[in-house]
This record gives sequence, structure tokens and C-alpha cells, in this order.
Amino acid sequence: MISSLPDILEGDLDIVFVGINPGTYSAKARHYYAQPANRFWTMLYQSHLLPCSLKPLDDWKLPRFRMGLTDLVKRVTSGAGELTLEELKKGGLLLQRKIKFYQPRIVCFNGLLVYRSLFNKNGNPGLKEEKFGTTQIYVLPSTSPRNAQYTNK
Repeated sequence: MISSLPDILEGDLDIVFVGINPGTYSAKARHYYAQPANRFWTMLYQSHLLPCSLKPLDDWKLPRFRMGLTDLVKRVTSGAGELTLEELKKGGLLLQRKIKFYQPRIVCFNGLLVYRSLFNKNGNPGLKEEKFGTTQIYVLPSTSPRNAQYTNK
């Protein structure tokens, strides 16, 4: 069994990005969004949230830019479809505790599946009315190459 990725979290962060769960490729590489076709790092730089381009090997540097990373479920799979409803619910409770403990300004879900799993709501990307304590919730389209519906333009 491949071990999961550790959270990259600390206090006083502006944004924490939350994925559904680590993929096999990223877990083997030991870095978030390591699959070369994943658009996370490119889009993060293009969003102007970073002053320089980072690569998956640089994921540990994100707190320098007041950002962090975690997942809804820590179990490594080759696809989110392998996760059970129970895992998603349990992951949601743990995530809420983490977010309330670290209190970032914004939690940004990488993909609608994370948001829909937590709040049992359909919806589009964007700022949401729900909050974790005082933390705002924002949803991005998934940066996974499997999500061809959204482009980076």
C-alpha cells in the first residue's frame, strides 16, 4: 500500500487548497499534484497568487506564500470513484476540524466533487455562502486532466 501525502498546513494561511484524495502518481512522487498533466501548479501561477512558478517538488514551499494543501480523504487511489460514501463523510468531519483549527482566510476546493460531498449540494465553481467558522469557501473546477470540461482560459 502506498502511503498518503502529509498535510501542508500551519496557522495564519490565506488559502488552503483541498483535493478529493491523493492519486497514485502523486503519492508515489510524494508531492501534491505531481501528475504532469495536472494543471494545478500552472494555474496557481497564472492566477497571480504566486510571484514565481512552482513545481510539485516545491509543494512544501507554499506556506511561505501563505498557502497550504490537504485532501478530503487521505487514502490513495487511482481515481476518486474508488472512495466510499463513508470515507467522504469521515473525511469531511476531519477536514472541518482542521480548517477550524488552522483558520485560513479561504478554503479552496479543487473540484466540485469535494464541495458536493461535504455539503450535499450541486453548484458551480465560485465563492460559496457556506463557511467553516470564519473561513470563506471557494470552489475551483478540478485541475485534473480528467476534467476536460474546463480549460485554463
